[in-house]
Amino acid sequence: MEDIKPIDKFTLDKYVKEEEDLLEYVEMLGCKCHPDWDFDKERNYVFMGTTVTQEFKKRYNERILEVPYKFEKYIQYEDVQNTLEALNIDREKFWYLLLFVSDYIYGSCLEGAKVKEAPQILVEKLMQQIGKNIDKDGSKVTFIKPMTLTLKIQEEHRSIEINDPISLAYIYFIYEAGKDNFCIDQPTIFDIQGIDRKGKDTEPNTVLVAMFYKLLDSFFKLLPKTNTSKPAKAYSTVSLNKALLISRLVYLTNLSKDKRYTGVDEKKDKLCPNFINDQIKSYKDYKILRANRFYK
Repeated sequence: MEDIKPIDKFTLDKYVKEEEDLLEYVEMLGCKCHPDWDFDKERNYVFMGTTVTQEFKKRYNERILEVPYKFEKYIQYEDVQNTLEALNIDREKFWYLLLFVSDYIYGSCLEGAKVKEAPQILVEKLMQQIGKNIDKDGSKVTFIKPMTLTLKIQEEHRSIEINDPISLAYIYFIYEAGKDNFCIDQPTIFDIQGIDRKGKDTEPNTVLVAMFYKLLDSFFKLLPKTNTSKPAKAYSTVSLNKALLISRLVYLTNLSKDKRYTGVDEKKDKLCPNFINDQIKSYKDYKILRANRFYK
């Protein structure tokens, strides 16, 4: 394998192609997980790439990245290095991606302020609950289970309650008929999230692992289809399993000291390549509602 070593500092005041090439993977994932939007003259949203690459360079230069591991540990982990090479992933570029992902999850899960769900999501959840409980049979509308929608008006000590199936069905079908008008890929006022003052200070460690997995899995899906055209014997002892690769990276980056993340259960003397999936399966649809403190 070709010897590589980390760059000392990135240039901030001008474009340097060699340095930008090193951050290709960071830029790719940044555009996916942390896109930047702005307004044009007509006040329409315009995709502007991502700001994380520049912020990453600043944090890298200042030596303040949240990364409790060293380059030497990364480059000496043969199982990781061999898998990256077999998958045709640039090991040097991947090092900076790994630094970014580690820093990003710390900025969200441990340092990020808790935010509320976006208005659009809250309304969608409400409508889904109403829709699932409506039993429409011909001209007759009934509830599967009794249901009441309550609107409380603070300081006026009054509320409005709707428990009539036809009234709630009317709200639901009006929503269904008009929701496509708001189904656009660009952010809108309905996506604005407020700060949740009652939210927990930090996320549990398993959430960090789940977010780590999700970000790297998203990156792998952005890559062109892997060409592993070398003879099968070349990889007879090298895993091409990306989930196992991420699992080993969890151990390498000290997100967990549980050696089963390496794919081997030493106590039971057996392989456990799916250990990470078993650990984070309960967080498959978990949404981390936090504003990243490091990457705005």
